[in-house]
Amino acid sequence: MYDVAVVRYERPLESLREAVELAGGLESISRDSKVFIKPNFCQWYEGVSFPKYGVLTTARLIEDMVLLLKERDVTDITLVEGVVEIERKPESMLQKVARGMGLDILANRYGMKMIDVLRSPSARVTAGGVTISVNRDVLQADHLINMPVLKTHSQTVVSLGLKNLKGLLSIPSRKKCHSINPHTDLTYHLAKLLDFFSPSLTIMDGIYTLERGPLITGRAYRSNIIIASKDPYSADKVGTTLLGIGPDTVPHLTLAATNLGRTPDLSDINIRGGIDVRTALKPHLWEFEQNESGDLPMYFERAGVRGLTYPQADTTMCTYCADFIYYVIWGVLMAENRDKPFDDIEVLHGKALDPSGIHKHTLLVGQCQVKRNSKNPLINHCVNINGCPPSREGLLEAYAELGIDLPHDFLERMRTSSETYMKRYAGNPEFDESFYKIQ
Repeated sequence: MYDVAVVRYERPLESLREAVELAGGLESISRDSKVFIKPNFCQWYEGVSFPKYGVLTTARLIEDMVLLLKERDVTDITLVEGVVEIERKPESMLQKVARGMGLDILANRYGMKMIDVLRSPSARVTAGGVTISVNRDVLQADHLINMPVLKTHSQTVVSLGLKNLKGLLSIPSRKKCHSINPHTDLTYHLAKLLDFFSPSLTIMDGIYTLERGPLITGRAYRSNIIIASKDPYSADKVGTTLLGIGPDTVPHLTLAATNLGRTPDLSDINIRGGIDVRTALKPHLWEFEQNESGDLPMYFERAGVRGLTYPQADTTMCTYCADFIYYVIWGVLMAENRDKPFDDIEVLHGKALDPSGIHKHTLLVGQCQVKRNSKNPLINHCVNINGCPPSREGLLEAYAELGIDLPHDFLERMRTSSETYMKRYAGNPEFDESFYKIQ
């Protein structure tokens, strides 16, 4: 049997201490150990207000984890993460996160180091027939503490411990995970990550949980849950169950069960802490609903969008396009002529979608679609947004060609669009920004 602790978050430090002790403690970590902490920092907006709830690992639990390590006199502590940069600038996204959350204060206070996966050397490693490039430093760690957020994911159903390990890969390897080949797709690669990484401890941050994640477009809840386990696969099964989803319905978890010779249900797990994981939280949705015909997301249909076909995203869409698609969607919703039908436009994204041959215009989003379909004879009028990541200026040109009238200040309005999602939580004392700021 594998132990998994599930406790209520009630007090700084002490709640995490209880979870860790119930999960078996930190006895294997000595003062001479080289310990890496992997949080989940998937997004950051500089200089504007945006909801971090359920999107990012809380600064509160990161500091509490560092404090527990310092109690064991551990001196070599490193936070490692690779936050995707759509535009490469002198200051990395991790540096911006560190400043915004006060992690630089944590680093100075306790001597913690920080390594940016995307600006550090990587090493090619092979396991289980798969070769990927991962952060070279983390391979030298004595212990890896994985600290994902408890949330659902619109591509992978859940984004928990296994999914969080993907942030240790180089960008080319992350793209490789989104293969169009169904035998080596995202599900396949996520299930294989435990062949490369062996977290000594998984701490799942459920102080805030997220529905229809993994980004700020999801809806957060104050859930006050911490999950801890020395077995990463067991932690994910329990986290999935807490979210109201059967682990045996999550593709990468069922495949991982086969790879590990495990069962995808909870029959091999001893849940400690006295919480009923099947009823503790309300079920969290993961998919963005499509309309009855399946050719338009419900958020477009509710907004009265007509003359547009927009299929659901699949697992071939990588992080670059997943971030950019935010611009594509808001461009439709902000269009000054959105009250009239658009001119029969289909939008294709990811690596696998093909044109139907029945629409007047086809918009290809991103380099993968452009390579796949720009010369497809089924397309009547092809409009491309090139680049990997796709170009924002290219979007402006494409929308102009398609007759989608964007406001003149569209890009500036997009810079502050995250504040729209922040309004969901305004005035609710349960949503406390201090959980995301080191004091």
